[in-house]
Amino acid sequence: MSNARSMTLDWDDVKVAKEWLSKSPCWEDGKVVSQYETEFARWNGSKYAFAFMAARVGLSACIYALDLQPEDEVILPAYTCVVVPNALEWAGVKTVYCDIELDTYGLDVTQIESKITPKTRAILLQHLYGVVCRDYQAIIDLAKRHGLKVIEDCAHSTGAEYKGRKVGNFGDVAVYSSEKTKMFNTIQGGVAVTNDDQLGKRLREYSEQAPYPDQALVERQLNNIPLEFYQFKHPQSWWLGDAYYIFHGSQVIFTTSNQEKQGIRPDKYGRKMPAPIAALGLNQLKKLDYYIQCRRQNSKIWELWCQENGYKKPVVVDDAVSAYLRYPVLVEPEIKQQVQWWGFKKFNVSVGDWFTNNIYLSPKQIKGFKNADIAVKQCINFPTLNQTCKFPDS
Repeated sequence: MSNARSMTLDWDDVKVAKEWLSKSPCWEDGKVVSQYETEFARWNGSKYAFAFMAARVGLSACIYALDLQPEDEVILPAYTCVVVPNALEWAGVKTVYCDIELDTYGLDVTQIESKITPKTRAILLQHLYGVVCRDYQAIIDLAKRHGLKVIEDCAHSTGAEYKGRKVGNFGDVAVYSSEKTKMFNTIQGGVAVTNDDQLGKRLREYSEQAPYPDQALVERQLNNIPLEFYQFKHPQSWWLGDAYYIFHGSQVIFTTSNQEKQGIRPDKYGRKMPAPIAALGLNQLKKLDYYIQCRRQNSKIWELWCQENGYKKPVVVDDAVSAYLRYPVLVEPEIKQQVQWWGFKKFNVSVGDWFTNNIYLSPKQIKGFKNADIAVKQCINFPTLNQTCKFPDS
């Protein structure tokens, strides 16, 4: 289990990408996108689904659907990625941070009520690392008592389940990611869902108003499929990856721009998904259950390691089935400080240090959140897929 990204890519994805590179006149074929949205909604158990070029754009669509206005307040975890507060702040919404719990790294329900004001309109909860958040039901119940909407950030947790349903179906709206480090991979991509008819209508309005990305970006994204495959998934990536990168490395897509890291809205933000990326999504979707099972099986390796070495395992709440994008564990701060070297020396794998700041990828610092600060200093994450995990007949 050597890397954190592109482990769900197979030869069939490379084939899909190459086929679509030769069909540029069809890149704005809405039928393919509708097929993907319909299939994702069916697979996820949601009534409506709309596909965008990133989950952060899906979040912007959800903000629009909920009719959040400037100066409205949304409560969100003080342990999240910069793209989440960006989407809120670019809509003029005030972000109100709240501490997390350290069982699953989700919002701590006991800390939320003190953050609610007359301007609070919604709570944004997250299922981080593919682990269903500990206070899921309690947060839903609290929101209902206060008349607040719930946005579910499922970017890490596509396929995780609670009470027999996929996460994302208990709040009002939810977003999922198919970015190259996530549960399934279209290099960049995201889906927004809802089960509410009025919110579904609003999401559709946002989607219909959103432009497609320019052809140069679509072409580059398609070229990133073989680039990522040869670099990370191919069984001989140790030499083919370098060789392929020499000729095609200039095509690499960095999914969070420097502008976004600084909180600046990029000019080409807000694009909906075109047909070639939706075709990749359809191909990935048919393999998603298989790869989730691989992740769950591999997570048992790290669970056993925790048991044998005295580390706390992430909590799986009653009626939950986690998906395990990664396997998060709190370790000594000195281990996290050298986690890459430590991981290769001890396990010969790349162990992640995601969230070296409360707001991942942001230079901004937010202080005063005890558990979030502990997670920043001590939470590492183990990989749950490797090159040997290969979808049959792909």
